[in-house]
Amino acid sequence: MKYQVIVGNIGTAHDGNNKKVALKHYKEYVHISKEPYGRASGEQVSLMMNGEPIMDYIPLTSAE
Repeated sequence: MKYQVIVGNIGTAHDGNNKKVALKHYKEYVHISKEPYGRASGEQVSLMMNGEPIMDYIPLTSAE
């Protein structure tokens, strides 16, 4: 199996064959996306398996 973590404006943040490692990176980038600052702040994070999404974090956007 091939796993990728895709982050909004960063692109592919992880590419490998280990699901446990990919899930660790996915969770780290979800945490970073929830922060109020930084390059990945407020960005969508997707965990892909063989090109298909298996987990997706879509941040809430403010209606201001």
